[in-house]
Amino acid sequence: MKYRVFIDTNVFIYAFEFPDSNSNTIIELLNDEKIEAVISERVVKEVYNYFRKYHGKGLADTFRKYLFEACKVVLARDVRVAMNRYRGEIKDKDLEQLAAVKEFGIKYLIALDRDFKGQEEYRTPAKFVELMGLKRKESEY
Repeated sequence: MKYRVFIDTNVFIYAFEFPDSNSNTIIELLNDEKIEAVISERVVKEVYNYFRKYHGKGLADTFRKYLFEACKVVLARDVRVAMNRYRGEIKDKDLEQLAAVKEFGIKYLIALDRDFKGQEEYRTPAKFVELMGLKRKESEY
């Protein structure tokens, strides 16, 4: 069975910046269609803004295209009610991601963000790689 997971911004960034990382292993799983990825509109914007700022518009555009092709994108308007329900449980910057996970019953939220600690779906990239039965890299990311 293919896991349906929510992948947060930092996993995409770490995968690119650190090719020998657990995050990159997760993106390889996505590219090999061994997992199904869900992301939010906010993740698309954050990834785009990061790559535009540090690597230029061309790479940012390429990444945005990749995200729309490889992942299911949840629109903010589709989780607005859920965002209100979970407001106060987590910082506003992570609210859209948490709402998408809860609203769509996604079992795993993969991120390296201590703000998600305490959420039952939260897994670091290293923990998710282990869960998949693969050899994890030394770092958490």
